[in-house]
Amino acid sequence: MQAGLSTKNAPSPKVVLPYYAYGAVAFIAAAIMMFFADTDISSSYMTPKVLSIAHVLILGWITMVIFGALFQLIPVVMEVKLYSEKLAMGSFITLGLGTPLMAYSFWQNFIGPSHAMITGGSLVIISVLLFVTNVVGSAMKTENKTIENRFIATSVVWLLLTVLLGLSIVLFPQILESGSFLIHVHIGIIGWFMMLVVGVASTLMPMFFIAHQLNKKCLERAYWMINGGLILLVASMFLDLGNYARIAGGVIILLGFMMFFKYNFDAYKKRLRRNLDIGMKLSVLAFILFAITLIAGFISALGDIIPTEYITRINLIYGISLIYGFLSALILGQMYKTLPFIVWLKLYQDKVGKFKTPLPADMHSEEAAQAHYFFYIAAFALLIGGVWFQEAVIIKASAAFMLLTALLYGYNTYKILAHKQQLKPLVMPKMKPRPKPVIKK
Repeated sequence: MQAGLSTKNAPSPKVVLPYYAYGAVAFIAAAIMMFFADTDISSSYMTPKVLSIAHVLILGWITMVIFGALFQLIPVVMEVKLYSEKLAMGSFITLGLGTPLMAYSFWQNFIGPSHAMITGGSLVIISVLLFVTNVVGSAMKTENKTIENRFIATSVVWLLLTVLLGLSIVLFPQILESGSFLIHVHIGIIGWFMMLVVGVASTLMPMFFIAHQLNKKCLERAYWMINGGLILLVASMFLDLGNYARIAGGVIILLGFMMFFKYNFDAYKKRLRRNLDIGMKLSVLAFILFAITLIAGFISALGDIIPTEYITRINLIYGISLIYGFLSALILGQMYKTLPFIVWLKLYQDKVGKFKTPLPADMHSEEAAQAHYFFYIAAFALLIGGVWFQEAVIIKASAAFMLLTALLYGYNTYKILAHKQQLKPLVMPKMKPRPKPVIKK
């Protein structure tokens, strides 16, 4: 959202900024909840408290920030006005209300059609429907038909399927026997989150790296491989086609993500910006953690081949490496590349050339950002170790480091959001007087 992309179609900051604020609070809440659910996390991914934390992270933290970032990004990359800013505010309100209701219901062990679960789930579905309407409405107006935009539009379809299936599982728990929970998880993780990340990252990463002349055939292949592999994987689970079909789907998806990884690695190699700031350090770290996600996801797809005592741990590591690993690290990093610029546009866009203005990078504490970078690495490593060795005390230590990460991230988010206009007189450089010409007599 800097050089190379026009911001004339960007929505009002009042639409976008609340999403970032809510996401920071949800991240802190998830870290606190994790501290009190250490025993549950070390045992299984199907306990009520683990499901509660997962939904706070997925809906309140990741989806909330992604919605806000997309409402800012879609008008920029699609070169159209957002279809409706009112729908965007409606998405925020309904998602913001529905998430804590669902989290509370899970935490209290209300696995089934409780009033809180039905109300919360319905609000989340309304939020998603408003979001889908906004994205599709914007996409229909654009003439910019790129592969990146196709990833974003397709991810929205998978998102709609994810929430509809999720609510069906709550209302009709008996369908869990058909493997619907695993389908819900995979279309949410791969279809919604990962398809969206591929589309957005393929737009932003080359821009922030300042990399040019990249081969987009890798993205075309990635699109068809990820979608085709996911359809095969879902069909194998729903129709019980056996491990071979499931493994084949997993391999095709893996190859698709390798194409995406190659595209971004090429951008990294061709980058003109050699020194990485904290935002890009976290983003590069996210792709390193993504390798763990791919490996764990592939092993998880093997199913019955893996001994039962290990498959539960691997499934947990798969989810953790994606939600607390890749996606969280990417959001932590891209916040520093997007939020300061949004606030800067709001306060200083019409002051350029008239006053001396601060840079977007001046709006946050670099010390806090560097600290939570290392706290985050420690938290993630401890969490993976705690799950693998099933040690609650290690998970509690991880939660402490994750809370420090969330608090420092929240501090920087608040610092950026609360930034006040700082204008200084524009001092023009003094011109040396021209020497008087010597006239010879």
